[in-house]
Formats: sequence, C-alpha cells, structure tokens
Amino acid sequence: MKRLIVAAVAACTAVLVAPCATAATLGEIAAALAAPAASPQPTNDWSAFSKLKGTQWKGKAPQRGGNQYYWNANLPLDGLGTGELALVGTQKNVTSATAGVQKKIELPKIQQAVTSQFPANTKIEQVRGACPGEASGGSRIYRVTLAGRKPLYLHAQSVSDDKSGDYTSFEMEPQRNKGWIC
Repeated sequence: MKRLIVAAVAACTAVLVAPCATAATLGEIAAALAAPAASPQPTNDWSAFSKLKGTQWKGKAPQRGGNQYYWNANLPLDGLGTGELALVGTQKNVTSATAGVQKKIELPKIQQAVTSQFPANTKIEQVRGACPGEASGGSRIYRVTLAGRKPLYLHAQSVSDDKSGDYTSFEMEPQRNKGWIC
C-alpha cells in the first residue's frame, strides 16, 4: 500500500513538473530551423516542422504563393497558450518561422518568456534591446544557439492595439533580418 501511494505521488509530481506533452516550444521550432553546427548546407527542410507537438496544419503540405512557399498551423506553445505558426521558404527549405500567441508579454518579461522556451544549455544573447519610446509593448532581437546547431536570430515582439488586441510574436531566421529595425 505504501509503495502504491509513493508511486502515485511521484507520478502526479512528474505530471505537474514536466512540460505539456502536446505543446511545442520555441526551442523545438528553432531546432527544426537551425542547421547542424558542422553542416555546410542548411538542413531546415519542411519535414522537420511536421513533427512539432500539437500542430494542426492548414493543408497537407506547403503551398506556393508568389515566389515563396507557405505553411500555416494552429499550435499550442508550452506555457504561453494556443497560437499560430507560419512558415515561409523555398520549395525545399524553410527560411523563416513565426510563432505567435494572442496575449501581450510586457517588455521587461520578454527575456524570461524567451529563455523559458529553450533548453538550459542554449546560448541566448540579446543583440538589440527596446526601440526608443517602447514602454510596455515592444521588441527585442536575440541570437540563439542551440547545442550542436548554428545560431539563428529571434525577433520577439509584443503589441497591443484596439483593433487586433494583444499579440506576441516570435520570428526566427538563420540570418538577421534587415527589416527588424526600430
């Protein structure tokens, strides 16, 4: 009887401490996008994203639109809530991944939100802070390096307006996007 109680308490504790098994993290999205450190070529093909936990894809495969390919999904983000994932790329590789949730993360808490989404051994360096005039919402740019992967850039942006409400997005690309300016 005592063993059963101890086992039940251990199982309940594991459930409370472990991340949700049906939600993805920004770290998992980044791992699908970032090339292995020793690879001369990007390996961020579309299939790496099809395995993200909890993803409900809109369409069975990426669709061409203009000179790019797109694939969108509903996606639960562990600890942040249900959101969306938008992928953009070439016919073979993903060049940009953006995850977003319908909530505003206050500017002082963006670093904590980003850090909580990656494994502990991930190197996260802020390369641009808030733009002038940003008080509560706003943006930051980070260089994120997962163990064994090449670095990628993450643009975290939180906004709130009367028309579309609260929204926080996390856009990741292998190269720093020149459009991410103040």
